[in-house]
Amino acid sequence: MDHPVRFFPTTGHPLRRVEKSSDSAPLMSIASAWAGVATTSIRGHLSSPAILPGQPDRRTATMPSMTTALDQLTDKLTRLSTHFDMLGEWPEASLQHLTDAGAWAWIIPEPYGGLELDPISQLLVYEAIGAGCMATLLILTQRDGACELIALADNDALKNELLPRLARNDLMTSVGISQLTTSNQTGKPALTAEPVGDEFRLKGFMPWVTGAEKCDFVVTGAVLPDDRQILAVVPLDLPGVQVDPAMKLMALESSCTSEVYCRDVLLKRDLILVGPAEKALARRSTVKPLVVAASGIGLAQSMIQLIVKQAVGTDGPLKEMAEELAARYEAVRERLFKVAEQLNDPNAEVPTTEVRVAVNDLLLRLAIGSLTYAKGSGFIRQRNAQRLVREAMFFLVWSAPDNVRARTLAGFLNTPEPESRSMSH
Repeated sequence: MDHPVRFFPTTGHPLRRVEKSSDSAPLMSIASAWAGVATTSIRGHLSSPAILPGQPDRRTATMPSMTTALDQLTDKLTRLSTHFDMLGEWPEASLQHLTDAGAWAWIIPEPYGGLELDPISQLLVYEAIGAGCMATLLILTQRDGACELIALADNDALKNELLPRLARNDLMTSVGISQLTTSNQTGKPALTAEPVGDEFRLKGFMPWVTGAEKCDFVVTGAVLPDDRQILAVVPLDLPGVQVDPAMKLMALESSCTSEVYCRDVLLKRDLILVGPAEKALARRSTVKPLVVAASGIGLAQSMIQLIVKQAVGTDGPLKEMAEELAARYEAVRERLFKVAEQLNDPNAEVPTTEVRVAVNDLLLRLAIGSLTYAKGSGFIRQRNAQRLVREAMFFLVWSAPDNVRARTLAGFLNTPEPESRSMSH
């Protein structure tokens, strides 16, 4: 490109930018805790946190500062999660905790001012946030997904313009790509792009954009008349772009997820990240197939801790079944991180679909267990149990292609699993 991109203001939207608070000192920056930690020592953190009473926290042996920082972040988010769930409001205070932890720079490449966490480290922080507040994690993962798509693109002008400011939290973004992956896959494409001179005319809608009303732009995908695809940055203040009111959801309503409509939106080619190409999403982060699974393990941690707490003082089958659920959680978590260690091996056949299905199965069991052990109090809207149960159901639909849904149901119905490809392919 022969001229710099300047489609965005030099300062973030006053209602969107999260300023650093003056009382952030008690929370250790995740970046600071991670500084100087060798990748090999990260494996020491892969052991699960203490679940059963009297069980030691095996993570502290090799990474005490990291364990402390992640636990602090989880605790701070947990205190706010049910509050924002009941109100359905944007979790500003929870996002402030992410700011204090340096989260906005975690996945940004180092040349653009970020930390560029390795895959296992990225999954660990997502797990910790998911254990505290799933709505906050959904906002972060969708924002991070947009950042990764920008970073992987060949548009150097956009990368130089956007990534440093995203690392500084000067801009907010999200992804609107479900129309190319799991939503509206039959019939006419949900969002189309027609070449018009040096521009593309966008028509249609993005079915699912988390935090849309708070974003400066969205990374989205559209289909051309010849069935090729583009991936593009769409500023939300362009003429013809309409952000619908946030949807009323079964759970995670505070994520302010909306449909975004494009009515004859003219998009300059300077804003194209990928394409036209046969598959605009062919290039993805290596960690992407395990992000949802790691998020689910974080939620599972919260549910199993609730179950074990409620089981204290019980005897017989209830105590034994709580221990059995805890063992299942430990086994699935261990499997997830063993698979994660293979992500950078180009010769490894990484069973990401199997892990995702195992996490779904675990969450279904823990959802039933959480409400069963919490009894009537767990049915009260102000209690954490009912929120955790509803959030567990989100994993049945979050980035869930047909093979994941079929195998999840097969396990639930105790029928033979259908053959399916790994999500990594």
